[in-house]
Amino acid sequence: MALLTWDKRLAVGPPSIDAQHRLLVEALNELNSSVMRGDDRNNTGVLLRTFLAYTRNHHASEEALMARVHYPELQQHRALHRELLENIETHLAHLDRGEGAVSIEFLHYVRDWLSHHIQKVDRAYLPWIVRHTTSKPRPAALNQTSNESCAGAKAETGLVSEARS
Repeated sequence: MALLTWDKRLAVGPPSIDAQHRLLVEALNELNSSVMRGDDRNNTGVLLRTFLAYTRNHHASEEALMARVHYPELQQHRALHRELLENIETHLAHLDRGEGAVSIEFLHYVRDWLSHHIQKVDRAYLPWIVRHTTSKPRPAALNQTSNESCAGAKAETGLVSEARS
């Protein structure tokens, strides 16, 4: 069973941002499946690194879009992103040191953070983005495909050509 199901509640609007969010949900669900199967620390560690890389890449893309349109809440949004990244990095460091495993509680924290962030915090920037991009050419971040935006994340984790089953 999926930890988080993608549906219209998680759609923000810009297709590239929605595609990135969908990839984050898929990566989180893949990590959850691995944990639920009882996979070893090496496998869950790779999946957590993949999720972290996708998250970093998405946050960079989203923050670049906000910067281009001078979104007034960018610094607060960036701080929320940083908080999640720090929590994931801390969990990964514990995992790397052999201090436990990816826990269900941690996965629930990430699920809840991601769901709330997309539905509340990300939705809050949409009117500003629309208002400041409709009379101008679309920012590159809005035109960027999810594959392009996550290519760096895949390369970072060594998953460039890895097929998933």
